[in-house]
Amino acid sequence: MSKKIWIIIVIVLVGIVLGFLILNGSTKTASSVVFGATFPLTGDVASYGIKAKNGIELATEYINEQGGILGKQLEIDFQDDRNDTKEAVAIFNKFATINKYPVVFGSAGSSVSLAICPIANQQKVVQVSPLSSSSLLSEQGGDFFFRTVPADDQQVEILADFVVGTGVRKIAIIYTNNSWGQPFADGFESKFTKVGGQILLKEGVQESTSDFRTIITKLKTVNGLEAIVSPTYPKEGGRFVRQAGEMGLNVKLFGADNWNAPEFRAIAGDAAEGVMYSTPIQQESALFSEFSQKYQTKFGEEPDVLAAYSYDALIAVCKAIQKANNLNPDDIRKNLIGISFDGMSGKIKFKGNGDLDSKSYQITTIKNGQLVPVK
Repeated sequence: MSKKIWIIIVIVLVGIVLGFLILNGSTKTASSVVFGATFPLTGDVASYGIKAKNGIELATEYINEQGGILGKQLEIDFQDDRNDTKEAVAIFNKFATINKYPVVFGSAGSSVSLAICPIANQQKVVQVSPLSSSSLLSEQGGDFFFRTVPADDQQVEILADFVVGTGVRKIAIIYTNNSWGQPFADGFESKFTKVGGQILLKEGVQESTSDFRTIITKLKTVNGLEAIVSPTYPKEGGRFVRQAGEMGLNVKLFGADNWNAPEFRAIAGDAAEGVMYSTPIQQESALFSEFSQKYQTKFGEEPDVLAAYSYDALIAVCKAIQKANNLNPDDIRKNLIGISFDGMSGKIKFKGNGDLDSKSYQITTIKNGQLVPVK
């Protein structure tokens, strides 16, 4: 066989090998471990995705400083799903079937996380969300779903008890009509009526609703209305609160954790003054203080508990891999259930269904434009 033919054969073989490596991620995967991450990095709830990305990046730096995973450096492949279900499904499918990542973090919106759970379970990819809190995920997440944010059933109970504690008994519920908002509204109604409350009106709105004037006009005609509880997304909630103020709807306003987002305050403006809502507890531990300093040094801003949840999500996965001593997703899943450690957001321990085994919500109000915990 001629030298020229040998050269052609070698070139072809090299091309095949390179093509295989590219198809399965990148040539860096031979010397590193890569996980996927799908979050909204642009769009209506980009602040959530960016906080998650920052927390995971900081945890990745820490893991690599400690020697990486199984002797290899760790990398995260971040993708922007824009809180869009179809986009997230496409991203997750690529992560699972082409990149073959054993672990994927995401997403933010509970509807988005629910959409990718079936893929995670079918393809046996460990899915960890630091942000999705819908109670539906407790039942429908499947064996490969975990989260480092407490489930909404805890939030609902704390918020309902607080509203009753203010003396309010007659309310309306205005909620974002999706797989996060509706279960939250239903759970709140159940809890609130059991402790003596009465629901005078309950109405759902679609995501990205911009005009609440018809609903507000209806609310103004409800006799005896004392307050409104509104588990809505940040931008819908902000618009609702602003328009309620403009139209003189003079009742107490209560929301859920999404009202803690900067998008809510930016849209609601001065009308947000005095609103109260449930939100994850911001830790004041020595661990969180250390985390906060490192976060501020890297990103130039203070972290919130969502960034801490995200940091802890990656640390939890790494601890499970260390126990399993391999990257088999099924072994990672089994070892996640058994871990327990003090994280930046608090105690990290998982129930058998992947829920966080902790109670970590409080009530926050907005006073002089500042977020203030309600004692």
